[in-house]
Amino acid sequence: MYRRKLISFAAVSLGTAVIAAVAVIWSTRMTQNHIDQVNIANTLLSEHLLLSSTSYRLFKQLTDEILVGESANQALVRNKRAAISESLGKIRLLEESQRQALGVENTRGTVEDTDDLERLIDDVIADFELIASDDAARPDVEQIRFVLEERIDIAFREAINSAVERQSSVVRDMNNRIENVHRLIFWAALFLAVVAVLFAVLGCVNLIRAIKTPVDSLTDGAEQIAKGNLQHRVERGFDTEFDQIARAFNFMADKLTEQNSMREQNRQQLEKMVSERTAELTRANDALRNSAQVRKSFLADVSHELRTPLTIIRGEAQVALRKKDRDVAEYEDALSCILEQSVSLGRLVDDLLLIARAESDSLHIERQVFDINALLRESCRDVQRLADKQQIEVQCEQGEQPLMVAADVERIRQLMLILLENALRYSGGGAHVRVWAVTENEHLLVSVQDDGRGIEAQDLPYIFDRFYRGASTARGQNEQGLGLGLALAKAIVSAHGGEIRASSQAGQGTIMQFTLPG
Repeated sequence: MYRRKLISFAAVSLGTAVIAAVAVIWSTRMTQNHIDQVNIANTLLSEHLLLSSTSYRLFKQLTDEILVGESANQALVRNKRAAISESLGKIRLLEESQRQALGVENTRGTVEDTDDLERLIDDVIADFELIASDDAARPDVEQIRFVLEERIDIAFREAINSAVERQSSVVRDMNNRIENVHRLIFWAALFLAVVAVLFAVLGCVNLIRAIKTPVDSLTDGAEQIAKGNLQHRVERGFDTEFDQIARAFNFMADKLTEQNSMREQNRQQLEKMVSERTAELTRANDALRNSAQVRKSFLADVSHELRTPLTIIRGEAQVALRKKDRDVAEYEDALSCILEQSVSLGRLVDDLLLIARAESDSLHIERQVFDINALLRESCRDVQRLADKQQIEVQCEQGEQPLMVAADVERIRQLMLILLENALRYSGGGAHVRVWAVTENEHLLVSVQDDGRGIEAQDLPYIFDRFYRGASTARGQNEQGLGLGLALAKAIVSAHGGEIRASSQAGQGTIMQFTLPG
């Protein structure tokens, strides 16, 4: 039943669309045809004007030859005659095309008048030739007057004006037709739009009413089943399609009732078995995933970052060996470059190995008890020369009592140098860097704060990832570094069982904080 309603609605919609498409195609073709005829009529007007202009120039030249006695340029005369013949030919072709399109009634006299016009031009030229061939010493004034007044000023002018007026009338008629077609298209489109809107509104209202009641009933049934009321059944008596859905829904409720009791009996046993197996599989899967991911990431990072220094080393060696007559200074420069890249390469390998060992839980930590405040003072002194060079003030704020912690001294020293150098790198002249340590919830909290340009919000979640460099670096700012510093810092803190975090706002500085177990 409801299917028939949908099919009827679709059929009427399709019919309306087809009618609209046919109307659009018809109107387009009619408009294009009228436009073509307007173009033909305008072309005929232009050709008649061109014919008139060329003919008058030819008549003037022939008149000058007779009255003034100047010898006419026969090449120019032939060219004008050829132009007149060509223009008449174009006019005939266009008038024939116009007659085929508009009919004899609407183009009465066009083709015939063109023949008369051609004969009139030929008669004028013949008259001039007759006068010019007269052997009399003086030309016959009456004959010349007759040709100029009767033939040219009256007959030829009237013929040209008649042809121009006739084509102007055709243009006006075609413009009126185009306007009528456009008016018809407008009202037809408006009528179709009104009919389509009314039909769409009425059809949608009818379909919505036909579907709302059964859908509400099915929705209520689903909510009851979801609440656990398996005794609820959906009413029937709707369209055939919805009755089938209601029947299937009620059958599902019956089956759920039967299966509910069986499921409850097996739930406890299955939960226990699944819980045990899930825990076991989760541990194994986590171990495998961590091992595979660490190995994959390590190999990818190594292959990517070792390519550039190795290429430089190989290039410097090849350049140094290419010529045998190099002096000692050139060899020293090449070896210095190779040494510099080798040191950088070794540092990169050490950092990568440290991160890989930390991620695979194989980083060896030599714990010993020491005063973190003393280590902070030493770290600040280590970066003081760099800070003075950049005109940045480093402040190490400490309490009166020492803060003892059990950790790897050298790793924590390396961690502090990374954080301090990072703060100095992204702070401008006149900035301040503060360092302090406090005890918080049985943990040691160390903070490094700068008032530099800060970190963009979109970069903040990824700054501890290996080789990640933020948007400012991508734009060419602070290009030094490979993006391993904060990844190393995170690896060291994680190996100690602590956490590291960063908070920052662009333009307002950054706070790096890490915790160590007390």
